[in-house]
Formats: sequence, C-alpha cells, structure tokens
Amino acid sequence: MKKNILQPVISDENTIVQFTDRVTVEKALAVTVPNGYQAVIFIDEKVLFRIDPCVGKRLADYGKELIGKQCCVAFVRTKAVPAMAWGFGNIQVKNARLKEAYRAGANGKYFVEIVQVPKLIGHFTNDNNITVEKLRDYTIPIIKNIGTALLGEYFAHTDISVFEISAHSAELRKNLLNSLQGESAFASVGLKLKDLTVDGIYVNEDDLALIRSRINETQNEEDNANQPLQYQEILLGEL
Repeated sequence: MKKNILQPVISDENTIVQFTDRVTVEKALAVTVPNGYQAVIFIDEKVLFRIDPCVGKRLADYGKELIGKQCCVAFVRTKAVPAMAWGFGNIQVKNARLKEAYRAGANGKYFVEIVQVPKLIGHFTNDNNITVEKLRDYTIPIIKNIGTALLGEYFAHTDISVFEISAHSAELRKNLLNSLQGESAFASVGLKLKDLTVDGIYVNEDDLALIRSRINETQNEEDNANQPLQYQEILLGEL
C-alpha cells in the first residue's frame, strides 16, 4: 500500500509554524519531518504527541486506535527565529534638573524563542501558518508600551544632558531587556525574549536646535555680565 506522506511544503525562514489540511488517519498515512523541524500531531483538535525528524513514519504505529480519526500536523521550525526590528519616537522627555524638554526615540532588534509550542499554536487558533510577521505583530506593542515609558522616565530624573544620551545605549538596553523579560505577555503565548539590542537613541533635531540656542543665549548673557567694569564703561561710552 502506497504511503500518503504529510510533510512541510514551505521552506522559507519567515514561516515558523505551518499546518497541513485535516485528513483522516489511515494505515498508510505517514509523516516526514525534515531536520530543523518538529511535528506536533493534532488528533480530533487536541495535541496528542510530537515527532522528531524522521522519514515516512506511519501515524498508525503510534496506536491503531488513531485510525479513522481526524488529524492535522503542525510543522514547527526548531531553528532560531529571525531577528525582528523594533522602534518608536516622539517620546516626551522633560528633564527638570537641566531644564531640557525634547522628543526622543530609539530602535534596535529583538530575538524571541519558542519555549511552549502548544501555547503558541493555541494563540493563533485559525490554523493559518504562523509567520515572523505574526509574531512581530503580537510582540511589538509590548515592546513599545514598556519601552516608551522607560525612555521617557529614564532621562527625566538624571544629570544626563540631551547631548549625551546617545552614549547611554548600553544602559537603556539593560533596563529595557530586564523589564521585558519579566513581562508575562511573552510567556502567555509560549515565547521567551532571548535578547534585545539598542542600535541608537535619537532626539528631534528641532528640539536640539532650540536647546542649543537657549544655552548659547544664556552663555552670552553670563559672559556679558562677567565683563570687567572698565570694559563695560568703554562699551557704554561708545553708545
């Protein structure tokens, strides 16, 4: 009897989980799991077992009682999930100590790991393939919500000038990573945040110009106030 083989049909790295159609388990129904994948077997809509890389493994070998039941196979990539980009801007920072107010932003990349496949599949319940884009659509709001609050507060109560914040990328990364790794929203869908980079911190150019102009004006006023009295009299005499 010729085997009916279920196997992945999409090979691009952006597809993290792909599903087969629902089929009836017969004696000849088999699964081929390539290297770099794991197969999750659904019988009557429930996760029953997993299959590691193999060639032409018959499902009936896992129990003759499976014959006649409805089956769907999810092929899950076991290779690392590709890096995803994050970024946000126009975050209001008000540093009362330095009397600086400006809009800032930051960007970078983040890396997630699938730690509980059933939870991940359970979150995307429509049997459509799970892609990197879907993972990003779910996770990017988490990063933005925590990141925008952290960026706005991080520089607001320090002596770090607006002209120095780009040198503090490592500190911002550490704080952001610590905050996100404790976020339950990742674990609730079977994901874990492995790492995060901060590629840059940016400040609105118009705000920089205004702050630079104010500092120059203040400096000029201080310089004039500190001129020797004789020099000031000469200036007054010229008027």
